[in-house]
Amino acid sequence: MRLGFIAAIALLTMLGACSRPKPVIVNSPYGSGTTHSEPVFYNGKHYKLSFKYIAVKNLYDVSIIGKGGRKLGSKPGDAKIVGEVVSSAIRHFTCATGQKAHILPGSQRNLNGRWHMFARCG
Repeated sequence: MRLGFIAAIALLTMLGACSRPKPVIVNSPYGSGTTHSEPVFYNGKHYKLSFKYIAVKNLYDVSIIGKGGRKLGSKPGDAKIVGEVVSSAIRHFTCATGQKAHILPGSQRNLNGRWHMFARCG
């Protein structure tokens, strides 16, 4: 009887351990949920980059606009250039040495001349 009781306690303990949420590993020098802005100079042009780290998804919510609020184009070629600017800047400001930043496919969108996207180091 006593052995069955101990086995039941052990089983409940193991089941409880499995159902606990795993802690989020923060892979960013920035705290989760705080927006940061940085000036960026890329290929002779100035930009304003804003990003927020989202720890539960281990990614950055990024937006970029031209200096002084200058609107950026919305064509596919513009998306490519903006993606390169963001990848380079996120790698510089947030990624560990040797890591690259990647734009999540399908996340780029232009809203009124400001580009928004998600990026991740890796």
